[in-house]
Amino acid sequence: MRLIQSLEAAIYDVDHHATPGLFIRFVVLILIALTLMFVDHRSPSNTLPVRTLFSIIGYPLQLAVDAPFRAYNVTEGFFADQTRVSKQNAELEARLLEIKADYRNMKIIKQQNERLRSLLKISKRPDFSFTMAEILSASDYRGQSVVTINKGTRDGVFVKQVVLADGDKAQSQGGNIFGQVISVTPLSAQVILITDLQHAIPVRNLRTNKRALASGTGKPDVLELKSIVAESDVRDGDIFVSSGLDGLFPADFQVAEVVSNGVNYVPGDPFANIKARPLINFQNTREVLLLWRNAEPEVAPQPADEPSENTNNANPEAKTNSAQVAGAAQ
Repeated sequence: MRLIQSLEAAIYDVDHHATPGLFIRFVVLILIALTLMFVDHRSPSNTLPVRTLFSIIGYPLQLAVDAPFRAYNVTEGFFADQTRVSKQNAELEARLLEIKADYRNMKIIKQQNERLRSLLKISKRPDFSFTMAEILSASDYRGQSVVTINKGTRDGVFVKQVVLADGDKAQSQGGNIFGQVISVTPLSAQVILITDLQHAIPVRNLRTNKRALASGTGKPDVLELKSIVAESDVRDGDIFVSSGLDGLFPADFQVAEVVSNGVNYVPGDPFANIKARPLINFQNTREVLLLWRNAEPEVAPQPADEPSENTNNANPEAKTNSAQVAGAAQ
């Protein structure tokens, strides 16, 4: 019963007037569509204008329908790209930090290797023995320049022991005077630098062999060369090495270099005023060498001359003649 009522409602209006209903209109449109499809299939050229017209008319509607989907795809792609780029940036930044850290560590290790190679070059002197020590701390207060190293009495360190370090102008035998030990504990020792205000070391000019005294000024990059008469031949760039005259510092280890315009003469002063720089960068030094003098081999005393058997039998005729002379004398 309901099906019949539905068909009637589709064919006629709800008021049951004799006017075509929606179903009739739908059937008519279906027939028109089928007719157009048939004609288009049989003669496409005849329906081309119609298809073109409908395509032009329907294009804005197609764009309007497709616009939300395209906007969604673009927005989704944008945010996906942003997320991917942000993630990649975070990964690259983390990797960059790792590379920077590795590079810094590599530079530090390279510098340590260079310093150790230089110290190894210094330690190849047969007349001395060396032990490497690391600087634990440094103190620079009112002209006092002292560092603490990680070697002490249990390592054989003693007061007034000479300490060396690598320098920027090491000679072929290598090594520069760093300072000397002033106090020792079982595990550490304190070393006074050659730049300390209370320190001095006898030196000689490597070029002219003239002697002087290198005194500390309390500044890490300045030494004073004293006891040089005003007429002495001293030039900028002259290298001064330890003379060994004090019996403490061994000879021929580099100490200082005369700075540019470092030679000055004061009228009436018999001595020149000469400024020099230590050949060690104390701020960057991390390792030093403790020096021991190797004991010279003892030479066994020569025994007193005794007549040997060969000597006694060397000239029997002389012995016979001596006996005959003795018998005649009797």
